[in-house]
Amino acid sequence: MSNKPPLNWGREKDRMRGQRAALAAICEAQRLSRVDDPKAPGGFRFLSAAWRGLSAHRHIFSVDRLDADTLLHSAPCVALAVARDAAGAARVLGVRADLHPTEIPGWVERMAYKGATELHRCTLGKTGTLTARERLAVALDLTAEEPAPARAA
Repeated sequence: MSNKPPLNWGREKDRMRGQRAALAAICEAQRLSRVDDPKAPGGFRFLSAAWRGLSAHRHIFSVDRLDADTLLHSAPCVALAVARDAAGAARVLGVRADLHPTEIPGWVERMAYKGATELHRCTLGKTGTLTARERLAVALDLTAEEPAPARAA
């Protein structure tokens, strides 16, 4: 006979689910499409990518070179400044849910200084264009810290 209480499977499953969520990391889950580009490292670049957030939800992003003009002419989006290492692994250096047009050049310059070379933009949600609330939710899912709030126009 054992002195151990019987295992409560419901509680144990909840505990394991919490561990799995704690182990989840923000990562580029999949590079979806690519195009040949002799100027890019490796001779190609990606047109879209899927990022998995802390909630394990997958978010689809279009991929561009880090450029202020791209953001200035973009629909409201979640913007990721991304750097790639020699092996091609992506690392997020900055996340913004909403950028006021006057903030874009400075943010892009700061991210380029940190080493970012790619701009990933998420503009589409489940029902079409992302609302401000959905953009904030995506940004929070892809960062451990709260993104800077948008300034009033």
